[in-house]
Amino acid sequence: MPSLLVLVFGIGIGWMSRQAAAQAPAPAAHVEVVRENPEITALVLKIYGQMRAGKVDETLLTDMMNKELSPMALALQRPIFNQLGNPVKLTLESSDKTPYGMRWVYLAAFATAQLHVKIYVMSDGKVGGYELAL
Repeated sequence: MPSLLVLVFGIGIGWMSRQAAAQAPAPAAHVEVVRENPEITALVLKIYGQMRAGKVDETLLTDMMNKELSPMALALQRPIFNQLGNPVKLTLESSDKTPYGMRWVYLAAFATAQLHVKIYVMSDGKVGGYELAL
């Protein structure tokens, strides 16, 4: 099992446009009550499912993210997606508002691992970042 975690960490299934990465907020100095947004939770699952299938709906993503999540890039990650399968549980951990959008962090429990899913939704509603990380 540890080989999965090393493999996931070593490959780094993470995509974030340079714009979103530059605009990502610094850690909050105070603790806010986190409220789940069912639309964002559904979006996280939808994009993950589409990544597993090898093609993400281009209308959901910024131009930069469409390049990062190309079918070729996703094909390289297919063995990891196949090993992980679908999440069995998704729990919102935090969210941060910025002048450019909103970043949401979830804990995804899979049958064989737990990973953090970070999604950055820009002000226009397009996804500017999506990352799976330890």
